[in-house]
Amino acid sequence: MTASYTRVIEIKTYMGVKTIVKKNFLARSIVIAGYRTYLAIKREVYLRSTKSNYNGKIFCIGYQKTGTTTLGRSLKMLGYKHSSFDHKVYMKYYKEERNIHKILDYTSKFESFDDLPWLKEDMIPILDKSFPNSKFIFLDRDEEAWKKSLYNWRYRKWGVYPDIEKGVEGYRRHKEFVLNYFKDRIGDDFISLEIKDKNGFLKLGEFLGKKVPMNNFPHHNKTDSIPSKHK
Repeated sequence: MTASYTRVIEIKTYMGVKTIVKKNFLARSIVIAGYRTYLAIKREVYLRSTKSNYNGKIFCIGYQKTGTTTLGRSLKMLGYKHSSFDHKVYMKYYKEERNIHKILDYTSKFESFDDLPWLKEDMIPILDKSFPNSKFIFLDRDEEAWKKSLYNWRYRKWGVYPDIEKGVEGYRRHKEFVLNYFKDRIGDDFISLEIKDKNGFLKLGEFLGKKVPMNNFPHHNKTDSIPSKHK
């Protein structure tokens, strides 16, 4: 067994207690699979016990690798019931079934969101109409920095290098759509932020009418913090 397949990992157990597990790749996979099952069960219990609410929500509609994880964690810090990427909602409801009703029903159970499917261009107008008085947060990022982050992230996570030109086309298209859609609503129910802004968290708090514990965003999900499976 090579060193790359033997890791020390920290993971929350079913009782919420952190445990250090030093095992081979197979044992690590079993632990992670068990934890994901636990999270899925916890998610279903929450959804079944929470009433739908179609009041205004907070949507982070920044493109992937612009700091959406950091923004999502920041919204959690501010006390919102938050949902980030949800495999079932995106893969089954959005991609396979195109079941907008189920996506909206899921969305009605939370207060804030980041990642897929909420950032999709075809979903933004639907969310805007279905949840009146919602606020939308776009995340901007220097294009060269975005390319580098995508390039490294895809390889570290999946072992393949992305088509950068194709990727940046999607990034530009998304940015153009969002800025055009909200061009007359800037500062009202739409704001554009950069995670690297030293006063970014402060600006978010002012936009949402919330006090924040610091001026800058606490950075999460840095690419170089993701263990590579392909060393």
